[in-house]
Amino acid sequence: MDVKFKEKIDGLISEVSAITDLPTKVAVLNYIQQESGFLLWQLEDEQRIDEDSRDY
Repeated sequence: MDVKFKEKIDGLISEVSAITDLPTKVAVLNYIQQESGFLLWQLEDEQRIDEDSRDY
């Protein structure tokens, strides 16, 4: 993984960890999980399309 991406992710994790209001922290983590799930779905779809295009 690119060091710059790791640093950005680690910084974000530190910011979320510093949230003291539990409902806000839960909401932020749920949002991050939702968005990362969507990104993963997109990536898997792109990989499937790429693999399908190689089959022809």
